[in-house]
Amino acid sequence: MRPAVLKIFNYRYLSLVLLFSVSGYSHALIEPLLDNGEWSYELGAEWRHFDDPGEFGQDRDGLSLRIQPEFYTEWNDGDDFFKFVPFMRIDSVDDERTHFDLRDAYWGHIGNSWELKLGYTTVFWGRTEFLNLVDVINQKDFVEGDRDSKLGQPLLHLSFVHDVGILDFYALLGFRERTFPGVDGRLRTPIPVDTDNPRYGDGVSKDDIGFAVRWGQPIGDYVEIAVSLFSGISREPWFDFNWDLADPKLIPVYYHMEQLGFEFEFIYEGWVAKLEAIGVESQRENYTAAVGGVEYTFGSVFESDIDITLISEYLWDERGDASPGFLEQDIGLGMRLTFNDEQSTEILFGGLIDPDTEEKILTLEASRRIGDSWKIKVLGAHVLARGEEEASQTSVDAVQLLTDSGLLAGGGLDYEFLVDWAIETVQTNGLDILFDQTFGLNTLNQLQRLANADRKLSILESDNYVQFEMTFFY
Repeated sequence: MRPAVLKIFNYRYLSLVLLFSVSGYSHALIEPLLDNGEWSYELGAEWRHFDDPGEFGQDRDGLSLRIQPEFYTEWNDGDDFFKFVPFMRIDSVDDERTHFDLRDAYWGHIGNSWELKLGYTTVFWGRTEFLNLVDVINQKDFVEGDRDSKLGQPLLHLSFVHDVGILDFYALLGFRERTFPGVDGRLRTPIPVDTDNPRYGDGVSKDDIGFAVRWGQPIGDYVEIAVSLFSGISREPWFDFNWDLADPKLIPVYYHMEQLGFEFEFIYEGWVAKLEAIGVESQRENYTAAVGGVEYTFGSVFESDIDITLISEYLWDERGDASPGFLEQDIGLGMRLTFNDEQSTEILFGGLIDPDTEEKILTLEASRRIGDSWKIKVLGAHVLARGEEEASQTSVDAVQLLTDSGLLAGGGLDYEFLVDWAIETVQTNGLDILFDQTFGLNTLNQLQRLANADRKLSILESDNYVQFEMTFFY
């Protein structure tokens, strides 16, 4: 087993040991695990196929296996319970996508109008379909290739249920860094992300404890609202460049932030109006962002059991082109078909359109159970229009464009730094590297692509692809 994998396993197992040892109920927790409880398992096989080889020589096809057992037990008449959900993926192509995680590993206790959880778990906040701005408790498991996968977050969660709403308090015990595809992976940035050497803002550490609180409450028969506060490390990193033309890497940089979130949902007959909005203050910047939209469901179409839901949303970010994400001023359109059959068949067609860059991408998600033990899921993406790219012809031009782009976490680059970097690069690799298409100029052009908002949908190597996953439950 590789040292990196051993490190992951040791880290997770140590966390479990600490979970039990710090609790005064350690004996009461461990004993039922040995005597009671139920196991269930998910075994999945996934195959991806891309229209073309990767821009940097990656394979068109990839196969991976997923293993996700689940253990659950309860005692004290159900007042105490324990849930354990480890996760492992083994990928045939991308070493970074082969990873282990604890999605859930927590003890819970239910009291009179309150509930407590301690350990690793996943939490969802949000209402909208295409992007959940307020959802900040867990880190994204970005190598999974879908928007729903998250890394388990170690936390203490205390929830109070009252007539005036549900009030949740969270103490987030440490920070999880985002996963990214490796050099051989697909759907990655042009320059690979160096996940082994992340950086943090001044006074920020991976071991920092974050805090969050959320209040949610129905208002009347049609409206639900929620307000949240978060104080901790931002889940979405900015990037620095290692300035090594022979081995270029993007360095993720994480900053402390404070976030105020608001959720709104109005449901009336077949209509649903949704809104998520955030205001953020961080070490790097202050901004607001929002996602809002409307859905309408046609029930029992043509006197069948099929429901069709039409979805429209607008995604807005005050930072505009300076946003590190790809969804800052976009229109999302979708149609969900729910068959309401024994096989739980669902199909979701989606599309993202950027009115400024005119880039467009279509997506497909479909799933269906087969018998009692199998489920098939299909994902696909097709890029209808990409942004136009004009690559710099010299290294000097490329560096000049980068200095004012705001792409890198450090902001603009000063003249003294660029001179020192150029001298050191030439001394180490020779003068030709600055003009060599394989190293210098090519690398700088890739950085330029990352800074070019006119190509944002194309940045993640958004080749057309289809993905099939077969899951076996037992």
